[in-house]
Amino acid sequence: MQLLHTATSVSRSTSDPVSASGVFRSGVHSTPVPRGVRSALLILLVGVAVHALTAVLPDSSVTAKSVGGWLYPALMLGASIAVFARVRLRPDDRWAWALIAGGMLIPAVRNMLYPAFGLLPAWRPLWLCFYPLLFAGLLLLLRARLRRLPIALGLDALIAGFAVAALAAVAFGPYSAATNGSPLAVVLALAFPAGDLMLVALAACALSLLGWGADRRWGLLLAGFVLYAIADVLFMVYVADGTYVRGSWTDALRPAAALLLAAASWLAPGARRTHALGALQRNGVPQLVATAVLIGLLVLSYDAGVPRVAIVLAACGLLAVTARLAVAFREVSLLADSHRHAMTDDLTLLANRRAMSTALTAASFAFSESDSDQAGPGLLVLDLDRFKGVNDSLGHHVGDELLRRVADRLSQTVRSEDLLARVGGDEFAVLLPAGVDLSTAEAIAARIVDTLSEPFHLSAITVQVDASVGIALCPLHCRRPEDLLQCADIAMYLAKGSPVRVAVYDTGHESLRIDERRTIDELRLAIEGGQLTCHYQPKVRSDGGVHSVEALVRWQHPTRGLLTPDAFLHLAERGGLMRPLTNTVLDLALTQVRRWRETHDDLAVAVNLSVTNLLDVDLVAHIGDRLDCHGVPADALILEITEGMLISERARSRSVGDALKKLGVKLSIDDFGTGWSSLARLQEMTVDELKLDGVFVEGLANEPRSIAIVRSTVALAHSLGASLVAEGVEDNETLDALRRYGCDITQGHVHCPPLPADELDHWLDATHGDVHLRR
Repeated sequence: MQLLHTATSVSRSTSDPVSASGVFRSGVHSTPVPRGVRSALLILLVGVAVHALTAVLPDSSVTAKSVGGWLYPALMLGASIAVFARVRLRPDDRWAWALIAGGMLIPAVRNMLYPAFGLLPAWRPLWLCFYPLLFAGLLLLLRARLRRLPIALGLDALIAGFAVAALAAVAFGPYSAATNGSPLAVVLALAFPAGDLMLVALAACALSLLGWGADRRWGLLLAGFVLYAIADVLFMVYVADGTYVRGSWTDALRPAAALLLAAASWLAPGARRTHALGALQRNGVPQLVATAVLIGLLVLSYDAGVPRVAIVLAACGLLAVTARLAVAFREVSLLADSHRHAMTDDLTLLANRRAMSTALTAASFAFSESDSDQAGPGLLVLDLDRFKGVNDSLGHHVGDELLRRVADRLSQTVRSEDLLARVGGDEFAVLLPAGVDLSTAEAIAARIVDTLSEPFHLSAITVQVDASVGIALCPLHCRRPEDLLQCADIAMYLAKGSPVRVAVYDTGHESLRIDERRTIDELRLAIEGGQLTCHYQPKVRSDGGVHSVEALVRWQHPTRGLLTPDAFLHLAERGGLMRPLTNTVLDLALTQVRRWRETHDDLAVAVNLSVTNLLDVDLVAHIGDRLDCHGVPADALILEITEGMLISERARSRSVGDALKKLGVKLSIDDFGTGWSSLARLQEMTVDELKLDGVFVEGLANEPRSIAIVRSTVALAHSLGASLVAEGVEDNETLDALRRYGCDITQGHVHCPPLPADELDHWLDATHGDVHLRR
C-alpha cells in the first residue's frame, strides 16, 4: 500500500514546489506525472503482488513456474520502459536516468531470452553490465545535487568495495565446493550480490550526504538496491543448497526492486546544495558496518581458514578506513574553525552578535519561566559616546585601533564567567550568568564606565571616550532571556542622558516605545490624509517692510489637537518620514506664497530642511519640479539649513548648497552661533542669510557680551554679502537695539506670532506691508 501511495501521489509531490520532494535547484521545474505513467506504475505494482501470491499459495510451484516464466520478464521490462519514458519526457537528469534505464533493461532482456537460450556462458559477463550502468547513473544524479563530489565519498565507496570483495573471497571456496561449478561461474554468481552491496553502499552514502529527508528519490533507490541484494544473496544460498525453484517468492523481489527504481525516477529532485562539512559525518553507519566486517575477517584469519586474498583485501580496506578517519578529522577541524570564525568578531576577536544571540537562546532553555523565584541571566549593553567623531575626524584606522583597545580593557574588567561580545559598530554587550542580582549588575556597569573614562593612548593620538551602559535582568525586566538585548538597548539610550552614564530598564519605557510607534503610524496617515498645515511668521526688514514669512509645520491631530513640531518632528526622523513631511510642507508653502505674491510681489517663504533632507539625492531636482509645478520663481523660496548640518555633513551640504544656488533658491544658515562651526564652513558655501539664534538676542539690552556677539555677527554677515536675521525678538527695546547695531531683518512676537495663512492675510492687510503701523 505504501508503494501504491508513492506511485499515485508522485504528481502531487512534484506539482507542489514546497513539498518535501519538491525543492529544486535553479532551472528545474515541477511538472505533473502523466496519467499514463501513473497507470503503468499501478499495473506494475499489481503484477508484483500477483507474482508474489502465486509463489506463496499452497501447491503453487507449478503455477508459479508457469506464471513467473512470462510475468517476471514482463515486469522487469515494464519498469525499465517507465524509466525510459521519464528520460524522454523530463529534461532534468536525463543522462543519469538513461544509464539507469539501460542497466534495468539488461535483466529484463536476460530473462526474456532464458527460455530459448538458457544462461549461455559467453553471454554471462554481459549481464554484469547492469552494475556499472547503474553505478554511473547514480554518480551523475549525485553530481547534479552536489556542486562537488567530496573525497570522503570516494573513500566510503572504496571501504565498502574492499569489504564486499573480502566477503566474496571468503564465500568463493564454500560456494564453489557446494555447486561444483567452474571458477568463472562461481565468480559471476558472487559478483551479483557483491555489485548489489556496492550500490547499496553508494545510495546510503548519497542519502546521508544529501540529508535523509531532503530527497525521497534516494530513499526509494536505496530500498530498491536492498531488495536486489536480498534477492541475489538468497539465490546464491538456495543454489548452493540445491533448493532453488524458479518462480519462487524470492524471484518477486527483483521486479519489486525495479518498480521502486521506476517510481523514484518520477519523483521531483531535491534542492541542489553546496557540500556541507557536517553532512560528511552522517555516513557513520555504512563506515561502521564495513569496518566491522574488515576487522572481523582479520580476527578470524588467525583460527579459521580464511583465504589469503581475503586477508589482503581486509588489510587494504582498513588502510582506506584510516585515510577516511584522517579526512573526517580534517573536516571536523575545519568545521570547528568555521564555527569559531562565525562566532567571533574579526576586529576585536571578541564574541560577535551571533554568538551573543546563541548564548541568549541557550539561556532560555536553561531558564524556567514557571519558577518565579529563579533568577535568570542579566545583560549589559554599552555604547561609546563621541566615537563617530573619532572616525570622522581621525579616520577609520584610528577608530579600529580604539575599538581594539576598548575590547582589551573590557576583557580585563568583566569577570571570567561573563560573556563579552561586540554586537555593533561601537556597541558591546556583557552577558551575566543566571542568578545575578541588580546590585551586582550595577556595580559591574559602574566599573566599566570608570574603566573606559581613562584616556586611550593610541599610536597617533590620545583620545578620551565615555560609555553609556544599559542594564536588563530576566525575569525582572523581561520574561525571556532572548528579550534582554532589546531591553538593555533601550536602557542604554536612556543612560546617555544620565549623569552617571548607567540606566536600568524600566517596564514603563516599553509602553513609551509603543506609544511612539503608534504616533509614528498616525503621523504617516496624517501626511497622507492632509492633517498637516502650516503657520507663518513674518520676517521684517529694518525699514518696516515684510521681507518674507517662515513656514512652520503644525499637525492637526484628531484627538490631541494642534501639535507643534517639538511633539512630532523627532518621531518623523526616527520613522523615516522626513522626506514626505518636508515635501508636504514645501507644497503648502509654495501654494500659499504664490497667492500672496499676487498682492505682495516680492514676498518670499522660508522652509526648514533637516539632515535627512540634505542627504536626499533627489532634493535639488524635487525642489526644481515643485517650483515649476506651482509657478513660483526660485528666488521666492528660502531654505533654512541648521548650522549643525554644516558640521556633520560637510561635503554633502557644500554640494547641495552649490546646486541650490544654481537653481536660484536662497539659502539661510539657521541657529547661527550654536553649532560651534568654524568660519571655514562659511568660506565653502555662499549664503544669503545668517539667522542669529534667539539665545544671543534675549539679553541684548543689558548684556555686553551679547552686544559684542551681535555686532561682530552683523559685520561678518555684511562682509560675506549676506543679511543678518535675528529671531526670538520679544520686545521693542530689543528690536531698537538690533536695528541700532545694524541687524537687517528681525523675527519674533514683537511683530507677529506664527499664524494660520488666513489670519496672516488679515495681518498683512492691516499693516499694508508696513509693520511700523503695528508700533
